Amino acid sequence: MRILYSAIILLVMASPVFSEQGATGEDTLSVSGKAVIFFGPSQSEYLSMTDQEKDAIDEELYDFYYYRNKVLPFLASNAIQEFSTARRQIEIQLDDSQNLSYFRKDFGRLMGVILTDGRQAPKILLGAVAKTELIFLLEEYFGLQ
Repeated sequence: MRILYSAIILLVMASPVFSEQGATGEDTLSVSGKAVIFFGPSQSEYLSMTDQEKDAIDEELYDFYYYRNKVLPFLASNAIQEFSTARRQIEIQLDDSQNLSYFRKDFGRLMGVILTDGRQAPKILLGAVAKTELIFLLEEYFGLQ
């Protein structure tokens, strides 16, 4: 089963869907406005893991990418930008000219989601979040109810 998860994860990581949208620096993703940022390990980071480390995260990574793909139509239909990144740093610009910087390594989890509307403090969700829970959190955060 590990081989299947690893193969699927590598295929998803290699997909052009995971291009570094919005990058302003070689290792920084810069985002402003209404957006959802999915962050996770790069393909090279994943490949450099030991088999034991891969075994520990393969199922969660699979779920993470699966649920990400399931919420993309919801984001598009609500005019919310989507970014998927393995960049080291994520910079969010708020409407009041405040810039917030996050480093992936500081989250303590390899993957997660950041919600930002450019006005209020970003909401950070760590790990894989199921589609229904993620949509509920998106509706709540962006006031879509």
